[in-house]
Amino acid sequence: MAIVFAVTDKAAGKKGISAFLVPTSTPGYIVARLEEKMGQHASDTAQILFENCRIPTANLLGQEGEGYKIALSNLEGGRIGIAAQSVGMARAALAAAVRYGKERTSFGKSLVDHQAIAFKLADMATDIEAARQMVWHAASLRDAGRPCLKEASMAKLFASRMAERVCSEAIQIHGGYGVTADFPVERIYRDVRVCQIYEGASEIQKLVISRAVLQD
Repeated sequence: MAIVFAVTDKAAGKKGISAFLVPTSTPGYIVARLEEKMGQHASDTAQILFENCRIPTANLLGQEGEGYKIALSNLEGGRIGIAAQSVGMARAALAAAVRYGKERTSFGKSLVDHQAIAFKLADMATDIEAARQMVWHAASLRDAGRPCLKEASMAKLFASRMAERVCSEAIQIHGGYGVTADFPVERIYRDVRVCQIYEGASEIQKLVISRAVLQD
């Protein structure tokens, strides 16, 4: 089942967009090509074509012309979700770095016993916890039915950038092994990059945040 947004009234602007439930078995619904991506290989991204694909009115989500409103209503939750995803991947990268740092020795002692590595781990853990608290705060506002557009954007902006930094540091701790497929940090780094892009790029989040700040 796919959710499809389509223009049903070209003259109505954003009020002319409607949302539909489209079974993927519908004649004319065609998955044209799966994109080859640097990361997130467990989640397919595809080009979808519609060739004489007829959808009954009963498949409307909401009312005709409410597609734009429906799309916007999911932005806050989506951004909080991406922020949480970023925190999860950062935690996995930190765990991998700690595990490797305890096992790997350098100059007669474990990597984690070197202050330079220990300080990296401290910064990584602190950044992760800060992002996690931002995610929980935004999520608690949404669960309570309170406005959280600014908080959701802040959580996504901070957490997605934090996750890339943490993954980069995890690779650094692994040294040359960090860029090989034999260790998980290489994959996590590729997976985490898109978190700064989907559900609104970082630049969009800054725009949302700045507008909210100026209205306070």
